Amino acid sequence: MAEPFVFFECTPVERMTGRHAKDVVDFLEILKQISSASIFHHMHQYFLKTHVAPPEYPNDFTCWIADCLEEKILAERLANLNPFEFANIEDVRVELIRIITNYLKENRPPRTVREGKEFFFNEGITIVIPTGLVATNLAEFKAALDEVDPSCIYYHFYEARLRLGRKVDDFSCFFSDCFEGECTELAERIRRLDPYMYTAETLKNKLVSLVVSAMEGK
Repeated sequence: MAEPFVFFECTPVERMTGRHAKDVVDFLEILKQISSASIFHHMHQYFLKTHVAPPEYPNDFTCWIADCLEEKILAERLANLNPFEFANIEDVRVELIRIITNYLKENRPPRTVREGKEFFFNEGITIVIPTGLVATNLAEFKAALDEVDPSCIYYHFYEARLRLGRKVDDFSCFFSDCFEGECTELAERIRRLDPYMYTAETLKNKLVSLVVSAMEGK
């Protein structure tokens, strides 16, 4: 019998760092110094927010650069950076710095935002909450998915990569490791989902659909 999958939900708590940027140059200099926890917070926890559709600018950095600085070209370049393709946050930092540095070399001096529109760098602390739900088979797993909050999907699918230092999520690992090869295809289908293309809410629906298909032998 498979080891049970234990479902957790989470809630992020923001902590102010006291650092803020009024233009791209400020932003770049702080980005070089700020903690990796701050970068993770602004690049990843955006996926936990409620959206009607996947946003055009899928992290806090790109939203500020597009909406407040109105540097649309830079925002689009940064939006193309998929943080889930990197092994760790420091690699994400290096790529962010590279993109912004190249942009500053190519373009006019950046504008300054109005007072009150500065970018405030925060850090996120994730509080993990047991749901009391466990699953040892597909039917139980699907029933639990129906009940859990989207923050559960965020915790096991998005945050798992950084928490465990790997490029895969908790769900696909469960199906590949705990069913003696019976759910290999399901694990691979989940692994192929690009987390950068979804919010936690839409991803939950995708997961339910994949599990139902596996239960029906499709």
